[in-house]
Amino acid sequence: MLLSFSAKFRIALLRSLEHVAPSVAGRLAADLFTTPRRREAPQWERELALQGRPRRIAGLHITEFGAKVGPPIVLLHGWEGRGLQLGQFIAPLRGLGARVIAMDGPAHGDSLGVMSGPFEFAKSLLDLQATLGPFRGIVAHSMGGPSTAIALSRGLQVERVALLGSPADLSEVLDRFCAFLHVGPRIRVAFRAEMSRRTGVSVNESRFEAFVRDVEIPVLVVHDRADAEVPLSEGHACAAAFRNSQMAEVDAEGHRRMLKSPVVIAMVASFFGSRAAPLS
Repeated sequence: MLLSFSAKFRIALLRSLEHVAPSVAGRLAADLFTTPRRREAPQWERELALQGRPRRIAGLHITEFGAKVGPPIVLLHGWEGRGLQLGQFIAPLRGLGARVIAMDGPAHGDSLGVMSGPFEFAKSLLDLQATLGPFRGIVAHSMGGPSTAIALSRGLQVERVALLGSPADLSEVLDRFCAFLHVGPRIRVAFRAEMSRRTGVSVNESRFEAFVRDVEIPVLVVHDRADAEVPLSEGHACAAAFRNSQMAEVDAEGHRRMLKSPVVIAMVASFFGSRAAPLS
């Protein structure tokens, strides 16, 4: 992860507070964790955006493709991403006659906001649904996975969901962030407490099954065997949390490169093309 000078300074500062003010350091860590960097879109995404219909709903920037009416399939990116990162899925899904929407999460891409996270993403899905109605589907990458799970627990209506490289336990995500920061145990405890306070959900109750234990919709979970950011075991945990799921392990060259994998794209298109049941 590349860091700005400001971020490096804040990390050095919070490490120095381990023994003198761990609660302050916990708040600083939470600020770092919830403040995404906005990355410039590559040329292919900018060209693809010109083929769609841009729109703003509840502060969210979306780009619509395909049918102009009907339940949409929403493309949901992960941390510091953009909706059009999943742009390779648009043509196959349009081929199914679908209305496809690439959504920039709050504080990401061209959407409004400064701080974000899976709970903010979940709220944005519900805000989008309040305007557009129930979804035909969601294709969610990385952090978009737990965001979708949280939204499902809060009443999101969607026919089926495909999760790509999704983490299954937000607690473990926090632990990996602390390991990245190289902070001590007092800051780790303070950071977890601060995140629980901000989200209103105990970190210890943030596993996938806590959000989706009653969800019966078809779910496809796809995970790269060599994913260096989200372990394959978390993909299996995601699949196990749902009552009606299929797990697919793939060799897709990495956590983000899977979004351009012909194998993954074909799996997802086939999944949404079969409306009655998951792939066999």
